[in-house]
Amino acid sequence: MSKTKWRCREYIATGNMPGSHSFYADAVINSDLTNEDLADRIQARTGFKSYEVQAIIAAIAEVVAEEVLESNRITLADSRGTKMVTIYPKVSGSVTDEDIFRETTAAHALDPKVPIRTVAEESDLTADRLTWTLGATMGIKFSKQFAHNKQAQKV
Repeated sequence: MSKTKWRCREYIATGNMPGSHSFYADAVINSDLTNEDLADRIQARTGFKSYEVQAIIAAIAEVVAEEVLESNRITLADSRGTKMVTIYPKVSGSVTDEDIFRETTAAHALDPKVPIRTVAEESDLTADRLTWTLGATMGIKFSKQFAHNKQAQKV
């Protein structure tokens, strides 16, 4: 059983941000493992040479990156098929009526032929307004192991 540590963080809404004063939990990270660290741990369990494991880890990272860029979802599972982590492309972005009004007003000031618009349309949400990130979720069974971890300690 793991000895996961956590701490309490404070959230204070500022400016025009909605919400109220609250607290939330945050996991404490003990250390960052490199590919070499992972390879050493895998070598100890499998008997493969460390350089072979490092090559496999590097290949997995490359394949995952390529597949996510192709809009595919990757699920990593243990030897019993229990889903551990799912990695996928994640996108966010928005366009508001205010954005369109501000942009068309500015464009109209430069060229009076450009009409001033006050309503955003689906076609206004273009690639340059999007932010792409890598999303990940933890498998349900793995998640439950954390939830039932009686040794979790607040620091």
